[in-house]
Amino acid sequence: MTTNSGSIFVLYHRGLRTGGPEALHQLVDMLRELGQDAYLVPHPHTAGNDRVEQYGIYDAPEAPEIIDSTENVVVYPETYVHEMSHIKQARRMCWWLSIDNSLTFMAERMWYRNTAGLFEKAKEAAVPFARMWKNGVTPAKLRTDKDVIHLVQSSYAWAFVATRLDVVPSLVSDYTPTGEFQATATAKRNRQLVTYNPAKGGHIIDAVKAASPSTIEWQPIVGMTRAEVVATLQQCGVYLDLGHHPGKDRMPREATLSGALTIVARRGSGAFYADVPIPWEHKITPGDTEVATAAAMLPQLIANFEQEVAKQGSYRETILNERSRFKREVEDVFVNGRLGKDAYDYV
Repeated sequence: MTTNSGSIFVLYHRGLRTGGPEALHQLVDMLRELGQDAYLVPHPHTAGNDRVEQYGIYDAPEAPEIIDSTENVVVYPETYVHEMSHIKQARRMCWWLSIDNSLTFMAERMWYRNTAGLFEKAKEAAVPFARMWKNGVTPAKLRTDKDVIHLVQSSYAWAFVATRLDVVPSLVSDYTPTGEFQATATAKRNRQLVTYNPAKGGHIIDAVKAASPSTIEWQPIVGMTRAEVVATLQQCGVYLDLGHHPGKDRMPREATLSGALTIVARRGSGAFYADVPIPWEHKITPGDTEVATAAAMLPQLIANFEQEVAKQGSYRETILNERSRFKREVEDVFVNGRLGKDAYDYV
């Protein structure tokens, strides 16, 4: 499959500043760098929002609407997969930027799992979830719709989509803009300062805080400007993420680039070395001993800070090389038609 003869339209949520919309900007920007005629298309419900100023660094112009013709391609993020049935002629792609947050899998997962308020999220998503089922975009339907090309942002998503939909997806990840995040000298750091995002396993971290020594300081990353986030990551000792890692999350990578020591839970993409390539001892196994393990681990890591940070050197190199790998991934799928590759094809 090649797309040189037509245009590529990428549906997105205009005005939302999160990892997913930025990845969609990166995709259009890279497609255009590769000579493709590519555009973002704001979802009609978001067309009245202002564009995110921070994303002005990308060459990602908008088209007013999708042109549904046979020579074109339409890329849907997983949040809009229930609307793919509107396209009758163009080639359809679904880019799974997350798994745990996708409506397609949320219903079946919530029956046996209630991690990080998943059941509440499912209730909040009742309206779009109903639209999804009305349009017939269920896991069973996706398994039989072989005309859809599935792209995945992480190895976690690759494994999940492959097993649940009985397809071989293609890895198209994303990359971390590196300009803002420069590691500062470790001597200037407050190594006792542990930062975290309360939206990522915050309820577990609250328990870890209660069980940790009083010498450890805690700083939630919430209500901050972009500059404040950057400064906090450059000054802290540890970034702790015990969330469910629905995709290859951005902030652990930003923390690592900033020179902090990144610690994650083995959930979602955090369980996959290809997604978060940090040493085994820097990952915490979920379960009954998770809180006690994290509370005991932190002072030991802080006491040996420089040695532990050095162990994540290869992770930093991987992050610095993400853009060049992303270019190869996008070129394989959209220019050369080489589908079905995973992370190990790009080592």
